[in-house]
Amino acid sequence: MSEMVARRYAQALIEVAEERGMIDAFEEQLIDVRRTLAGNSELRRVLLHPQISGEEKKQLVNTLFSGRAGQEVLNLLKLLIDRKRESIIDEVLEAYTKLADVRRGILDVTVTTAAPLNDAEQNDLSRRLGSALEKKLRMHVNVDKGIIGGILLRIGNRLYDGTIKGKLEGFRHEIKVGK
Repeated sequence: MSEMVARRYAQALIEVAEERGMIDAFEEQLIDVRRTLAGNSELRRVLLHPQISGEEKKQLVNTLFSGRAGQEVLNLLKLLIDRKRESIIDEVLEAYTKLADVRRGILDVTVTTAAPLNDAEQNDLSRRLGSALEKKLRMHVNVDKGIIGGILLRIGNRLYDGTIKGKLEGFRHEIKVGK
C-alpha cells in the first residue's frame, strides 16, 4: 500500500520537476535527504516519533534542508509530515528515481548467471540488450550457482528465464501434466 502512495507523491514531484527542467536536481536533493536520514538515527527517530508535533518536524526539516534542497522538495517533505507519511520518504525516492529513469530512457536490468561475468562480457551484454531494447541500461549483475547455467534477465517487471534450471523445471512440469 505504501508503495502506491509513494508513487503518487513521486508522480506529482516529477511533474513539477519536468515543468522546471529539474529532474536530476530534484533526484539529487532527495538522495541527500535520504543519506542525511540514514546517517543519523536520532534524526530519523525524531521525524517518525508520533508525539512530536508536525510543526516541530517541519521546522526541523526546514532548518536541516533549506540550503540543500529546493522549495519543491521541502514542500514535499512538509506535505509528507502533514499527512503523517514521514515513514515513506525512502519509497518516494525510489518511485521518483524509477519515473525519472523512464523519462531519461534508462531501463533497470538485473542479470543473473551461474558464474561471474567479466567486464568485457558485461559490456557486450549491455550493448546488445541496449541495442535490442533501444534504451540505455543500468545493469545489476548477480551470481547464483543454483541456476546451473544460462542467464536469467529481469527487465522492468518481466522475467526472461534462459537458465538450465528453468528448462529442467519446464520439462518436469510437462512430464507431470503430460504435454
